[in-house]
Amino acid sequence: MIVVRSFLKERKSERKRNAMKKIQQVKPLSQVQLFVTKRPTLEAKVTSYFEHSRDVSAIIQYAVAIMIKNALVLSDYSYFLKDLIREIFLTAEPSDILRKNLSYFKPYFKSGEFDVIIKRLFKNKKDYLQCSEEARLISKYLHTETAAPNEGSEYHYHLITVFKASNGKKHTWTLRDIHPAVAHEENCEQTHLLLKLLTTLTLFQQEDVRKFAEFVKFDYFKAANVSHYEEPQEEVPVPSEEPKEKVTIRVPHGFDPRTLSDTEAMVLIQAHMPEGKTFDDIEVLFVERPADPVAEKEPGSVVPPTITDFVQEQSTQAAAQRPLEEESPVAIAEPPKYDRAAKRSSNNRPLSGRQLSALSLIEAWKGNGRKKSNQGRKKKNE
Repeated sequence: MIVVRSFLKERKSERKRNAMKKIQQVKPLSQVQLFVTKRPTLEAKVTSYFEHSRDVSAIIQYAVAIMIKNALVLSDYSYFLKDLIREIFLTAEPSDILRKNLSYFKPYFKSGEFDVIIKRLFKNKKDYLQCSEEARLISKYLHTETAAPNEGSEYHYHLITVFKASNGKKHTWTLRDIHPAVAHEENCEQTHLLLKLLTTLTLFQQEDVRKFAEFVKFDYFKAANVSHYEEPQEEVPVPSEEPKEKVTIRVPHGFDPRTLSDTEAMVLIQAHMPEGKTFDDIEVLFVERPADPVAEKEPGSVVPPTITDFVQEQSTQAAAQRPLEEESPVAIAEPPKYDRAAKRSSNNRPLSGRQLSALSLIEAWKGNGRKKSNQGRKKKNE
């Protein structure tokens, strides 16, 4: 069971990676894409946009916005695009956007790495501390681990905020799936600082108008599902598989069907295939005829049955199943004496194509048997 679960988990991860490879994001991400899209898809979109645009400023600000969301919601967005962010700070050309937001990404690096980045972006460590004083105070709220809520809570929390755009117009922004602990009154100052941080980002501009230019207010709401009704659905019976029709093929004594090739077996089965059926509709059962008791008592006195008897008997049985036509009455005569050899020689009724195919298969088998018998007699005489 463990092996199966591990295999399914790997297949699921592989499908996610393949889906991420197919995502192409050429335009900047919208507000809805950034705050509503699930993490795997969002990471793929941001990565794809960076590959097309090489816009370092946008990627850093996207990551800060997701940090704000991660500090407020139940879903896990921690260390969003860690490898890409590390690569940018370690290799990208120094810029104001990197200096301004470096403190928020300190947990992404080891202590030695962070000191190297400070030397890349600032004159010295004192310069870094002066420039990042306010950012370092907010940073602790971005990475605070909140205890998981009690399972089975009937309430869902939403954050409804009001911001003022750079043109002075107010608009509402709602964030769902809020962590219940964050919504407590004692944490209001934390929420206030996080929403103020959102106003420092230059994202989500429309015709040079910044949507999150100034913070106005926020409210936490909790909602509960008080009732539920669902239209009853009719149970659709699951169709059961029809049992396959069994086709019995009687073969001469000593004949082994396993010696047939696939093509030969198909020809033999087709000769006994019921009308309107396919190979998927039938189950074939080979039955070996019993040995002839006369042949056992007097070997050589009776000619062993050939495939002609076998095929013509099948043809006779098929003809017996067809409706009989009206015939004129005939006189009853004495039945002729049974002569097996004469019966075979006098029966010259033409065979069908399928019967001829089956005849050739069995005759070939009989021929091989006679050759082996003759070879044995020669060795014995010698």
